[in-house]
Amino acid sequence: MGGAPRAVLHDIRYSRFAGALRPRRSAVASFVASGIRRPLGLRRSASAKIWPFLLLGVAYLPALAVVAVPLLVPAVSVQPTDLISYAQLLGTNSVVLLAFVATSVPSMLTRDRRDRVLSLYFATALSWFEYVAGVFLAALALLAIIVLGPLLVLFVGSIATADAPWTWFTDHLGDLPGIVGGAGVVVLFHASLALAIGSLTAKRVFAVGGYLAVVLVGPALTGAVALVTREDWPLALDPASGPVRLAAYLAGEDLANPGSLAWVVWVLVVVGGLAVLGGRYARGSDA
Repeated sequence: MGGAPRAVLHDIRYSRFAGALRPRRSAVASFVASGIRRPLGLRRSASAKIWPFLLLGVAYLPALAVVAVPLLVPAVSVQPTDLISYAQLLGTNSVVLLAFVATSVPSMLTRDRRDRVLSLYFATALSWFEYVAGVFLAALALLAIIVLGPLLVLFVGSIATADAPWTWFTDHLGDLPGIVGGAGVVVLFHASLALAIGSLTAKRVFAVGGYLAVVLVGPALTGAVALVTREDWPLALDPASGPVRLAAYLAGEDLANPGSLAWVVWVLVVVGGLAVLGGRYARGSDA
């Protein structure tokens, strides 16, 4: 009897939380931060970082190369924007962009739906709107890194290599709205399209495959129609090149701009994608 363990009573009553309450926007910020980290492989194994950073390297390489030429070879007086324009840089990176979007954005939603944790999220103070807003902002920030980043490198590099940097900056300051606006057109389009497709399934492979089917089959169909009709307007329906053509137009160049129909398609995809997201998550369940 003397060696028997003594009974211990534990006070497990619920007590009021005495810590500092964080604002609701901090939950949205957490989704944004995690949504950016995971596709880039941050805080994960080294192998998870290879593919995203390889694509980022390829996207930034053209801008860095044309900036490095006048910096490393003083005898070369050509400006980086004379070697490659903003519109050409957008076109050059279009394939890299599609690969980056396909492997990162659609799957931003599938994990939570697959693990059936949405009901737990929405049972707390987090609303479905805040959840969608956090993921959408994360997708926008993620795509801005690969779309807007190289354009800004080209712009800043042009300032650094100019004979009169301040004069060049003041003369070309008006290019910035077109650069940022063009990048925004591309980012909003692909973020809305990819997230809308990703919200329809809990399987990552289906989400990635669905996005690739849209952006790969679309160019073939619209190209065939354009070839038969000998008109440019079918190119407005191309989900791969349509946003790039609009962005190039905003950046100051006309890459076979298909006209106002391209803007109609862009609005329909962005608004429709947001409507699909709202419809899928407004129910507040994992279904």
